[in-house]
Amino acid sequence: MESAQTRPLARRNQRLLLVGVVCYAALLAALMVQGGLAVTPDVIAVAIGLVAVLLISDRFVISSWLPLLALLLAYELMRGLADDAGFPVHMEDLIVAERLLVFGHLPTQVLQDALYTGTGLDRAAVLASLTYSLHFAIPVVTGLALWLWRRVHFHDFMAALIVLSLAAFATYLVFPAAPPWLAVERGLLIGPDGLPVITYLKPEVFRAIGETIGLDGSFVFTSVFLTAGPNEVAAWPSLHVAYPFLAFLFVRRAFGRIGWLLFAYTMLVAFSVVYLGDHWVHDCIAGLAYAYVAYYVIVHTSEPVRAWFERVLGNLERAGKRPSVGETS
Repeated sequence: MESAQTRPLARRNQRLLLVGVVCYAALLAALMVQGGLAVTPDVIAVAIGLVAVLLISDRFVISSWLPLLALLLAYELMRGLADDAGFPVHMEDLIVAERLLVFGHLPTQVLQDALYTGTGLDRAAVLASLTYSLHFAIPVVTGLALWLWRRVHFHDFMAALIVLSLAAFATYLVFPAAPPWLAVERGLLIGPDGLPVITYLKPEVFRAIGETIGLDGSFVFTSVFLTAGPNEVAAWPSLHVAYPFLAFLFVRRAFGRIGWLLFAYTMLVAFSVVYLGDHWVHDCIAGLAYAYVAYYVIVHTSEPVRAWFERVLGNLERAGKRPSVGETS
């Protein structure tokens, strides 16, 4: 049963999501006008689905989980948009930043030189690929645990997830960032011998698994991670790292020391995405920062600021429901 304490929190999340989606849509529209961004059928379909989700029944359970479903749709909406929005794709500057951050080294290269076998089924790469694939499972499992046993924390978690995700989505649009594997494809990470200094390991993992079980691993990888995957230049910040770190902050707050297991998992995720060649270290650091700011904004905002924010959301919601001229209320 829902308490009088948690219902206003769920209502706040609905308002926050509505305002965030409207702002996000406005940014997309502005970029379309400025850069001549094409609206493809898949983008239209996802956008319509997002609107349908926002207009879904007002049953409390559905509305409480609404933000997570809407964010999954918004994440898919990023596919095919970020690198077409008119902003230059960042590659060379990311490599420079990575080398400056790690004293002239590329962590992916260092890890692969130490761990990658180069042949057969690489166990570290298999573990990293499995960890990578659990990206959306962590918010769902965390939300379920909080929903069942710490309902007040659940609503704050959803609010922080909204803030984190929409901030990251907006960043992807205005700051398209290439991952290490794409920099390799563009010929930017080539060694003195003329060969790439790092290897994109996920295709290698799927190819090796496919050979082991008699399937075409290359086809499975292409279908799952490229054809149906998100945009290739949405790397900074890393939501793969940001989501489990946000989950850690809330689980630690709700359940105590057991939450540190999620911190260890966050570090495993960071290792995985760097080792595989999916993210730079500074992508991961940015993900940690985005997650903590979202957590702080929702949990530690002062009461006067929180009250002002609630009034703003309420006013925006009422303005959206106000009858138009000539319409009866």
